[in-house]
Amino acid sequence: MSSFLLPDIRTLNHFLVQYSPERLVAAIDAIYSARNHLTCRFSVVDPPGDRFFLVVAGEAARDRLAFSARLVNHLRGQQIPVTPCLADHSGHHVTNYGESPALLFQLPEGHAPEQPNPSICQEIGMFLGRMHSSTRGFSEQYSNPRSLIWLDLAAQEVTDQLSVGDAALLKEQLIRFRRTAEAGPVLPSGPLIGSLFADQLIFREAQLQAVTGFFFACTDWLLLDVAQAVNEWCCNQQGELDRQLTSALLDAYAAERPFTAVENQYWQDILCFSATRFWISRLLSSLLPEHGDTLSIKRDPAEYKEKLRRRIVGYIPLPD
Repeated sequence: MSSFLLPDIRTLNHFLVQYSPERLVAAIDAIYSARNHLTCRFSVVDPPGDRFFLVVAGEAARDRLAFSARLVNHLRGQQIPVTPCLADHSGHHVTNYGESPALLFQLPEGHAPEQPNPSICQEIGMFLGRMHSSTRGFSEQYSNPRSLIWLDLAAQEVTDQLSVGDAALLKEQLIRFRRTAEAGPVLPSGPLIGSLFADQLIFREAQLQAVTGFFFACTDWLLLDVAQAVNEWCCNQQGELDRQLTSALLDAYAAERPFTAVENQYWQDILCFSATRFWISRLLSSLLPEHGDTLSIKRDPAEYKEKLRRRIVGYIPLPD
């Protein structure tokens, strides 16, 4: 488990010296602290209104952050709407926040989406489809840090915290995912963003301006990105998939990169794997000690546990 220096105005001002000594932090908007990374959104005094998104990781993730920065630069070269990853005075994208590697992204004007609707889902699907199609010439590889191996280890750590029923649910899913992996399905692979949560999306009215973050960027099945986006943005309050929202996202994605028959065959498995992964990762983060910061974003593990239960009994197929 990594221990990160909690951001405040003083520590952020010290960090920004690597980029511009004249920049001073005006306000911290939000902090999210997880087991192995931390994010912070903040604004500066001059120019007024300029906003930034800081990603801090453990030392073991330094190479992955370098991969993320190179992927972002590639996507920007392909005119994909992602936020620029800033370089320090020496031209390095991976810098240090305290003793931890970090990336700093500059954000455009806009806001995070509040409630999903068909227009937002369509924009997200279009972005993912364009992103996945544009990375065919990006040859770099980085193994998924949230693979089945990670889930096996995480499951051992949290099992004592689970009820008998939840432990059985997790065990059943681990067996299912091992069978999927052992089957060796030939699924399209490539660079992933790894997550698309509200604090990573910048909208202006109904149009997506940019995507930021890229902490979980890696190389794996493209369908994992689609599953995470669907699980996050296409559900009703009970965690069931909303047909209109799901169709809006999947149809927009398929217009940029059509799905394969094999992807449709394993779609439910991937949806369940993605939900399980975020259930367990949130559970791990919930075990961290409270730091009492009122700006900290809280993410409930039960949300994704319920989404997993709903995907097991039903899902919406990929478009033909």
